[in-house]
Amino acid sequence: MAELRLPVDTFTLRLEEEARSEYLVYRVQQNCMRRFGFRHLPHLSKRYIAMTVKTRREYASRRYGISDHVIAAEHGYHLSDASTGNRAPQTVNSLSQQERTVLSGRTESGDKPDPVRGEPVPDGGCAGEANRTVQGDATSVAARKGDALVARLRREVFVRSRSDPRVTAVNKKWAACMREKGFTYRNPAAAVDDSRWDLESAAPTHEETTVAKADVTCKLRTNVLGVNFAVESDLQISAVAEHKDTLDSLREQRQEVSRRLPGLLRRYG
Repeated sequence: MAELRLPVDTFTLRLEEEARSEYLVYRVQQNCMRRFGFRHLPHLSKRYIAMTVKTRREYASRRYGISDHVIAAEHGYHLSDASTGNRAPQTVNSLSQQERTVLSGRTESGDKPDPVRGEPVPDGGCAGEANRTVQGDATSVAARKGDALVARLRREVFVRSRSDPRVTAVNKKWAACMREKGFTYRNPAAAVDDSRWDLESAAPTHEETTVAKADVTCKLRTNVLGVNFAVESDLQISAVAEHKDTLDSLREQRQEVSRRLPGLLRRYG
């Protein structure tokens, strides 16, 4: 499923581009904070890009429930270790007040700060400088509205697709396949939500991985994934047509970010 792009996804960066963009925002923040003498995001490295892509691919692969045989066999319905992370993030609360001021461009009282250590604080702080450097016009009010629209369409159309007759019909075929294997669930979501699975535990039980493997097998046998993708795509095409101007503008902004990424990676490492 991670290989497929729904219609609204054409108005966003690809997974690899999203990861590079996010990394570069952090890297520019880091360089900016260094100008003021602060050690910011000390563990940031280019490995961040590969790990972020891996995590986002795994989430994308689960849009219609687990869909990968390897993940099912190793992790059941649990997220993989890469997706849950193994390092606590550097939080804003761990920064000094002066560091927070430089990062945000605002004092504790919300005012624009005076120069710090003789260096003027950029508009919006180092966070603002980083966003402008990497995202350009994609940080504009219009772009933010476009992003919010894409998120809303993704959410609303997905919910609507759950009750589409084509989806409910293929779910019945999946449920019949699962019954043949000795498992009773009305649809794939019910298998994930089985109260027997402790998804907060360190590892899945053998029973969980057995069900998860059967789940993926039945999805492929009955084409649950293909039907879900086709139905959601069909519904999204109609939704996109209603907001053509806003989304076309957003696509142009995203394409500009995409063109800028290689040069920024060379510049910031």
